[in-house]
Formats: sequence, C-alpha cells, structure tokens
Amino acid sequence: MGLLDPINPLGEIAVDVLACGPAASRRCPHRKTLRTAGRPPFTVVVDREDDVRFTRTVLAAHHPAAGRVVVHPTVSGGGRLLWHDVLHAVADGRPLRAPSCAARGAGPAQERSARAALKAAVVHRLTVLRAHRIGWGVWADLVALHRTTGTDVTVVHHAELHTDLVHLLRHCDHRILTTYAAVQALHPPAGTSGQSWAGERHRCSPAPDW
Repeated sequence: MGLLDPINPLGEIAVDVLACGPAASRRCPHRKTLRTAGRPPFTVVVDREDDVRFTRTVLAAHHPAAGRVVVHPTVSGGGRLLWHDVLHAVADGRPLRAPSCAARGAGPAQERSARAALKAAVVHRLTVLRAHRIGWGVWADLVALHRTTGTDVTVVHHAELHTDLVHLLRHCDHRILTTYAAVQALHPPAGTSGQSWAGERHRCSPAPDW
C-alpha cells in the first residue's frame, strides 16, 4: 500500500508520522514520542476545495451534552484565541465560570482552563474548523491536547497542507480524511449516538520519510 493510498472505501488515509516543527528544522523527537497507543490518532480533514458541505456537517455535529464540541476559531494577528473559543464552545452559550475566566490571561493559563473545561464536560471529540488559518504552533498545541487528554482532536484544513504542517505531522500518529463521506461518518448530527467506524484506529507502520 502506498503512503497516501486510501485504506477504506470512504477515502481515509492512515499515516504514522512525527511532529517536529518547521520544515527547516533538523531536530525531531523519537518516532515513538507522540504516538497515541490504544486510541484513535490525531485526525486531519483536508478540504482542498473549501467545500461548504464539510463546514455545515461539522457544525451540525456540535453537541456538548453528548461530549462532541465544534470550534469555529477566532483568527487574529498574532494572538492565540483558540483556547477561549474552546471554552465558549464547551459552555455552549452558558456563562463561563472560574477557572474559565483565566482565558483572558496568558497562553498557558488559557490552555490550562480549556483542558480543565474539556475534562469537566467529558468532551470525547473536539473538532476545530478553519485550521488553515491558525499557526503551526497552535497545531502543535492541539496535537499535544489529543495525546495527553481523553479528548480526540480533529482539525479541518480548508486548503492543501502547507509544507511546514506536513513536517509538523511527521512521526505524530495521525490520519487524513479527504472525502465528504468520511466527514459525515465522523460527525453525525447532534442528537444521534455518534457511534461509528470512524472512531476506530487505523495505522501504517513504519512510515517512510517525506
């Protein structure tokens, strides 16, 4: 099977790669460092044509009470507002309570508050839209969130993956979805059980260098 060959009829691709940083970097962690053993891998939806159906389907799956949260991130200059957006999405219109208000503070305080909120709300799936508009540093934060919490993270990139992002994903256990059918399977409408094959683990090992 080739590196980017689909592994099922829905077009899902499995890649076992390594998160390193900018493509110019020559320093990479060990291959086993960021693998999510026994869990679904970090999921990247590549929506090259910015198909509105992808966005509508993902937004319709937002259901915090069922542990499924969707974030449409605020994009601003150099600021990292994603964690505050996560807090609001978890609250789903309800007032944010302490320690959530720490989201107004520095990045580490925002991240700690978001992690606490995700854990308290028992969020098992977090999907971030418009991921092509957030920095690769935030991508790295989301990879770490997936790896170190009980929340499975999906990012939707509405364009071709940039070289730096491809490099960021090297040696990070991840999968790539490219079809609308796969997005539907992973994001059932709010009010449904949300159980599907898409949560199962698929891997290729070892992965060749890119």
